[in-house]
Parts: sequence; C-alpha cells; structure tokens
Amino acid sequence: MIRHHLSDALLMAYSAGQLPEAFSLAVATHVSLCDECRARLESFDAVGGVLLEDCAETGMAEDSFAATMARIKSGAPQPRMVPPAPARGIFPAPLRDYVGGDLEAVRWRPVGGGVRQAIRGRRSCPPTAPPRRGSSTFPAAWQCPITATAAPS
Repeated sequence: MIRHHLSDALLMAYSAGQLPEAFSLAVATHVSLCDECRARLESFDAVGGVLLEDCAETGMAEDSFAATMARIKSGAPQPRMVPPAPARGIFPAPLRDYVGGDLEAVRWRPVGGGVRQAIRGRRSCPPTAPPRRGSSTFPAAWQCPITATAAPS
C-alpha cells in the first residue's frame, strides 16, 4: 500500500510536461501504481484540456496544411508499433519501458560499501520533458544521465 502521495504542484508540472526527464519518470512510475495520485493527475489533465480549449486561436500560414501533407507524403512509411503484452516483473511499466526490461536489464556496478549504482545513457537532454500522453516509453534519443543507487541487500 502506498502511503506517500505526490504533491499537487508536482502532478500539475507533470501534467503540463514541465518536469525534467528523471522526475517525469519517477512520477510516471508512481502514478502507474497509485490510484489516488492517478485520479488527481487525471483531474489536472482535464483542467489543462479545458484551458487549451479556451485559448485564443493562433494564426497560421495559408499553405500550412498543404505543406504538412506534402511532408507526410514525402517520408518513408513508419512501421506500426504493436504494444507488447503486459510483462510480469518487479518494475512498473513506465520504469520497465525506460530501462528496456526488468531488474536484469539494469547494469549495476559497485561503488563501495555494498552500494551499487546504475547510470543510464549519456546523450544530450531535450529542452522539455518527453511527452507522456498515450505512451509511457521514452525514445532512446531522450535518455539523459540518470543515476540510480541501490543500498546493500
């Protein structure tokens, strides 16, 4: 049973896509396990949707639609992604998707005193948190240095 819940400020920042990648991953993982925080997040998403509906329209170039369609037609067809069957394991789905598997996919290295550490990719970070709507996966190009430390077991 989860006894600690995320703050409204943290959930609102996550809903708005304003969190750094590491925080976004932690919130996605928590929300996948916590019904209370998931319900509060859905209410913030709903409020955000209403606010977007009430925003003034932004002007666009006359040829925007035609340019977009031409760009789509000129690109190679993308393979259709089939969601994998739900896997059983220790990690919640957002964390499992991020590390590319379960606990066995994490490469731990000892740092001393029985403590082990895992450092994820070393690529440049995006200016904003990755989008989370419709998917809990994080593209490999968005993997920033994330350090996880495990206490002695």
